[in-house]
Amino acid sequence: MVARSRLAVLLLCVLGSACHRGSPSAVLDPAVAACIPAGTTLLAGADLDALRASPLYRSLSPGTAALAEPLRGASLLVVAANGTSLTAIVRGKFTEPPSGFTAIGPGLAVSGACRASTVAAPPIVAYAESLAANPVWAVALRAATLPLSGNLANLNNFVHSADHTAVAGRLGDRLSIEVHSVCRTADEAQHLESSLRALISLAGMRSRTLGEIRLDRQNLTVRVTLSADASAAEQLLR
Repeated sequence: MVARSRLAVLLLCVLGSACHRGSPSAVLDPAVAACIPAGTTLLAGADLDALRASPLYRSLSPGTAALAEPLRGASLLVVAANGTSLTAIVRGKFTEPPSGFTAIGPGLAVSGACRASTVAAPPIVAYAESLAANPVWAVALRAATLPLSGNLANLNNFVHSADHTAVAGRLGDRLSIEVHSVCRTADEAQHLESSLRALISLAGMRSRTLGEIRLDRQNLTVRVTLSADASAAEQLLR
């Protein structure tokens, strides 16, 4: 099995690289979706071919770019977590699966446990369907805990404040991120918006790290949009 620490870093890269919302017709690869374990609370995906071809990727330091090197034969990466276990699924034209992965079909390999064919898909898959056309995307349910440490671990407080949080991204010279947090009540949405504004103000993010950040609330949905160059994106992952 691939080292949990490496998969955790890859997951952060997916989350950190995630604004362009997928079209309603976008669907998650059925073979990949069939592998997502029951009870998954955090799901993230990346089009590795699009990531490697982006100007942003070419601007990353060699050390950060090397994180994806073990998956050089893969074109798609999906990572699923439930708080206690991590499953990584890759698609590609490889004849041999990447190191630490087990082939389960032509061009399909997994590291970790797959869902049994007799078990229904977890609810999180439905949220992922509309995001899967994006180069990078992620969905976190309220019960999810992101594998973060230090100050970044505080992001879990915001995840736990919403029913679910969807992240989608566009790759270019800069990293563009859009986050939609859907709350269960108007009070929760108002509280989340206030907390996020306080965090942005306290951290001074607008001027020092990410540039302009926009935050707004519509009914039960709190939306944050931001962008970062390669240097700022790497700082977020430290």
